[in-house]
This record gives sequence, C-alpha cells and structure tokens, in this order.
Amino acid sequence: MSTEPPSTAPVKIVEFAIGEPGRAAAELGAGPPTRFPDSADHELSECEVPGASVRAASMRGLLHRHHQQPRQDRFSVVYDAPTRTLVVTVCDGVGQFPLSQEAASFVAIDTPRAYLLHRDWNTAVDEVNQRLTEFVAATPNRSHLDPVPENVRMATTLVAAAVCLDPADPHATVAWTDDSSVWLLREGTWENKTPDPDASPDRDELHSGRVTALPHANPRLRTAGGRIGEGALFLMSDGVGVPLQGSAQVRETLAQWWAAPPNIFTFAQQVGFARKGHMDDRTVVGIWLHPETS
Repeated sequence: MSTEPPSTAPVKIVEFAIGEPGRAAAELGAGPPTRFPDSADHELSECEVPGASVRAASMRGLLHRHHQQPRQDRFSVVYDAPTRTLVVTVCDGVGQFPLSQEAASFVAIDTPRAYLLHRDWNTAVDEVNQRLTEFVAATPNRSHLDPVPENVRMATTLVAAAVCLDPADPHATVAWTDDSSVWLLREGTWENKTPDPDASPDRDELHSGRVTALPHANPRLRTAGGRIGEGALFLMSDGVGVPLQGSAQVRETLAQWWAAPPNIFTFAQQVGFARKGHMDDRTVVGIWLHPETS
C-alpha cells in the first residue's frame, strides 16, 4: 500500500473523486516549481478528424508534486491525412531514474515518425529504441539547470496505436512494451486490449512491476490488431490503468464520464481523479470512434 505524504496546506475541494479521495488529494497544494522548466505540470490536447474525436490529457501525480519532481508521463497524437490514420502514443517515464521524462518525451515524439515511415511496429520501435540509446548517451551535453552525471540513466514504457479511419477498412494496430495499456469502451463495458498476464484482477492496489522499458538491448514488444467499429479506444499510463483494472467502481465511473467526448478541461480533471492510494502521474488519450460509410 502507498503511504500518503503529510501536508500542512489548506484543505481543497476535490471535484472529481472515485471512492475515498485520500488526504493527499485534499491537502497537497501546488508547491514550488520543479528544476525542469520544460516539464509542465499538465498537458492537454483535443482534435477532430473524419471518423473520430480525440481528447488527451497528462496530469502530474500527487507523489511527484509532493517530492517536487516533474511529471514523467508524455503523449503524442498525429494524423496522417492521406491514409486517414491516427498515430497515438503514451509514454510513462520510469520513476527510479530522475530524467525519465526526457526519455518519455523523446519516444512520444519519435514514434509517430518511425511508424509512418515503416508502417510496422516492430521495425519502428527498434529504430526508436536505437535512437533513444544515442539520446541517453548524449544527455550530459544538453543544457540542464543542475549538473548531469556522465552515467545518467533514464527509461520509459511505451504504448502506441495506429488507428486507420478509412471507412472501407477501419482497423487498429497496437504495440506496447510494458505496463501502459489500451482499453476499448463499448456500451458501458471495458475490455483490456493489452492484458498483462501477471496482473491481479482482484487487488486494487497491486499490479505487475515487471518493467523492461526503453532503451533496452532486447525490447519486449507486444502487438495486436483488428477491425474497429463503434465505441472508444483509450491509451493510458498505469496511473489510470491500474485502478481501472482493479476496481469495478473505477470502471463504472469512467464509463459514465467517458460515454461521449467531454469538454477537454473536464476530461483533464477526470483523468486526474482522486482515489486513495493512487498518486502516480495520469495520462489518457481517448479516441471516440464514429465510423463513416464509404
């Protein structure tokens, strides 16, 4: 179980909570900025393309806020108009390394380029992994507020989807390395499209800790694909995926909130919902499908 950080800040009104919000959500204030001026606390995006509506939000977790650490999640959304393909990524920087947000940002930015070039997830991720290895090695040469050691380490998980919205052949392929996930919401029911065989479906506070992440000498990449229809696809970091997997209450509440695309600012608050024991960064990209006829 997580231990909630103490705080002397004034009690806040928690607008979006699922179950018991916990003391940290009510008491933990904004605090001072981090030492990473390129890492915003929150990042939002929305778009409409033929066949889909997209909402994306990444929220700094309470634990990172308490320790004055940056948000280590990142996402990207790209649309390739000639092929009517959305390429979406969610990256979760591995918290044990203090610069993992840089790895997450690099992979979120580079993965759409590599996929649209190769149209194959294995080839694309192999290339991104190699480029990330070189990026990490060059870290001490980049500008930082504080000195960076020569042997600095950073790492990130990756989940990505290529969603073809061509009405003649609507389909999606997904790729993932670790514990970020893709879910399908249809008629109020959630289906995990990237199941972790080691995860427990019964314990809200437990999940698999077996993360290999990128860069890695031999990345563990899994892929899946198939036709798509009505419903919504959600790519998410484990800050949302873990409570969604483990709690019927979370599944029911998010299914109600996300039955249709919310206002982007409401969506961001919902992604950052308060729940006792869950204080990690939160990132979700939602793709609401409304298939068109060819």
